[in-house]
Amino acid sequence: MITIVALNEQHLDKIGIYRIWFGNKFYIGSTTNSYKRMLGHTNAILGAFKGIGIGKNSITNIFNHLVANPYINTGFFELLEECSTELDLVDAEHDWLCNFQGNSNCLNYNFSVHRTMNRVIVRPNGSFTIKQPNNYALV
Repeated sequence: MITIVALNEQHLDKIGIYRIWFGNKFYIGSTTNSYKRMLGHTNAILGAFKGIGIGKNSITNIFNHLVANPYINTGFFELLEECSTELDLVDAEHDWLCNFQGNSNCLNYNFSVHRTMNRVIVRPNGSFTIKQPNNYALV
């Protein structure tokens, strides 16, 4: 099926912006733990092969690319930019995605960036929204 490997194993414990190459196409993302994120992508892609998670999303774009190119069985993970804090990820990911929006080799579905930290949704340039707790009554 698919395996994702790091191009540089020293990047596996970093916070930052990453790219995963699937042949000549790629996905851009952000993470606070590169190793866990790599595993998460692997599991999501393997799930797509089982029909899980298919919809309008980046995993579906990656899955469709892999189905059309069955010789690709390895994704290559590279850290593009290391960030100091989780908050730095928002603007950095926004900048990277702006560079690749409209690029036919980019497999990202959505180019809108946000990150949820402690019930606060942070968007590029410092705008934020406080997430309201669910008010479901237990019956």
